[in-house]
Amino acid sequence: MDSLLPADYEIPQSGNGGMFAKLEQGENRFRILDVPTMGYIYWVDKTPVRVKSASDAPSGEKPKHFWHMPVWMDDEVKLMDIDKATVIKDLKRLDDSDEWGNLLHYDVIVTREGQNLDTTYAVQPCPKADLPSEGAEAWTAFKDEYNGDDVFDGGQTSTEKENILPWKADDAKKPNKDA
Repeated sequence: MDSLLPADYEIPQSGNGGMFAKLEQGENRFRILDVPTMGYIYWVDKTPVRVKSASDAPSGEKPKHFWHMPVWMDDEVKLMDIDKATVIKDLKRLDDSDEWGNLLHYDVIVTREGQNLDTTYAVQPCPKADLPSEGAEAWTAFKDEYNGDDVFDGGQTSTEKENILPWKADDAKKPNKDA
């Protein structure tokens, strides 16, 4: 039989690659790279809307508190939103702890188990260690273009906005079509 795809092709597991990280089933190990941007999230037609204050959400909406932050995960810098109250409370507890302290100094593992209403999360700190050199280099390259508040403007980084437009966003002069 003639096939379009190679015989040895395997479908990748979900969650591989991409700029955005989410908490998948099982263990999710990551290092927080910067102070989280905090706000509230609600949904309109399956699209997330993020606002700085719960009072900025329309009447009748029940926005959830979230943290948005860059993380080192799967050997790359990614952006992660966490809106699970149990995870946020456990991360804050670690950060406030005399034993563990600043979340920038160690990885954490968030384990997700179950599904739908039976989903549970457990947070575990890893021994304190320096960020690997490739992580530090990637974060240095990424952070010049990163602005956590961009999440309130649709979640695009400055670099992404510039790539969408045929001219830089801060350039008032549009290209001349006749040139």
